[in-house]
Amino acid sequence: METANNNKKKTRAAAEKLHANDKGYKAASNIDFLIFVAGLILAMIAIRAFVMEPVRVDGPSMQNTLQNGERCIVEKVSYWFTKPKTGDIVILHFPNRGNENFVKRVIATEGQTIELGEELVTDPETNINRVNYYVLIDGERLDESQWADTWLFDEGYRNIPITCEGAVDGKYTVPEGCVFVMGDHRTNSQDSRYVGAIPLSDIVGRLHGVIYPFSARRSVD
Repeated sequence: METANNNKKKTRAAAEKLHANDKGYKAASNIDFLIFVAGLILAMIAIRAFVMEPVRVDGPSMQNTLQNGERCIVEKVSYWFTKPKTGDIVILHFPNRGNENFVKRVIATEGQTIELGEELVTDPETNINRVNYYVLIDGERLDESQWADTWLFDEGYRNIPITCEGAVDGKYTVPEGCVFVMGDHRTNSQDSRYVGAIPLSDIVGRLHGVIYPFSARRSVD
């Protein structure tokens, strides 16, 4: 029995040696390898196009929630089944700006009327005045406490008004099939206040977390 097994191994080794010198065998092996590589590349392209992809934050418009240069993961599947909602951080394209990616936060959705306000607040302990900015949705103050801790307002700047096409006296009603977005760096962000609502077709996906630098890895809301 052992002799028979040894003979089989020798025969297999001899056959493989002969195949190694066979041009047809080499060609078939190369084709199989190329098919595997092509399939792998197509799978990676499909995942990037339809499931998730890494993106780089470029600019200060989402500080301090996101920092310039951070790498993040954008997930695309959930918006196949649901629409973006207020508070989501999304990657999007601006109208007439090609395929350039921008990262913003959804503030209002279709049919809602948005208005921006500000008030002077005095700290009772220090007697120091500061400006408090807020958003009104359909006349009611929007609760942004969940993400307000990472807002950034530059000292000396005032609230940027809504001046996009369709705004009337600082108010803007979001058209059907669109969302209104703003950066968390409220005094330094190019967003819907200038360019108007963003069609859902221009929403790439939802940003869930920072993956690089590794020391800054975290989920974001």
